[in-house]
Amino acid sequence: MAKRKKASKVQKRAKLRRGKSAKRGKARKVAKAAKRTVAKAKPKPGPVKKAARKVKQPVTPVVETVAVEVIEQPAPDVITVTEVEATEVRKAS
Repeated sequence: MAKRKKASKVQKRAKLRRGKSAKRGKARKVAKAAKRTVAKAKPKPGPVKKAARKVKQPVTPVVETVAVEVIEQPAPDVITVTEVEATEVRKAS
């Protein structure tokens, strides 16, 4: 019978494992989310400055003044001056 050659000490590639169905498989790794996370200290949110409310400006009514001046000369050396002034106050919208 021929003698078996000694295997070289060079690392060989691992062969695929087949036909070992009786061997139990490894347990699955637990997902990170499933692990219980330790409560971390969160800093409290800083104070928030509230926006100042806009104050409505008081509504000032619109005042419209119309002045009319009529100068007539019905006859030579006769002058008639008629002056009319009207003031209208409207509410601003």
